[in-house]
Amino acid sequence: MELVYVGYFSKVHGIKGQVVLKTEREIFIDEVNAVFVETTSGKAPHFISDIKENKGGLILSLEELDSVEKARALTGKKVFVDASFVAEEEEDFEWTGFELIDSRHGSLGQIREVSDNGVQLLVTIDFKGQEIILPLVEDFIERIDEAEKKLFFKAPEGLIDMYLGK
Repeated sequence: MELVYVGYFSKVHGIKGQVVLKTEREIFIDEVNAVFVETTSGKAPHFISDIKENKGGLILSLEELDSVEKARALTGKKVFVDASFVAEEEEDFEWTGFELIDSRHGSLGQIREVSDNGVQLLVTIDFKGQEIILPLVEDFIERIDEAEKKLFFKAPEGLIDMYLGK
């Protein structure tokens, strides 16, 4: 069995010894029946009797925890689960170096920078000495040629013209 780090117990919940698991990876909560908690002597298994989602993480009732004091002893501890219960993370796609070809303006040049404004990815291109920043959203992507490193794009009308002073 391969164990994967998924988060840590952030605090005690309620008065019956429940703990809040602050997750850093997505797990299949309907399938997990045990968590493994890091101790000085290794990873100790704890069997789950109930699990609920809430805005602060996952609330776990563990079979051997029946008091706040026992639960408190686990706070701050790293938590692991069997790798088969962890969703695979998507790798970030590397857009830098792709040629961006707009349906109206043609080739605008290579993407030199990618940033995230919290809502969407933004790509930065230098077009004839003018910096152009475009939102990289699915609705504007016509197709991607990974082999040729080309991104075919359809910017909203007027967006690129705004940068070019047209």
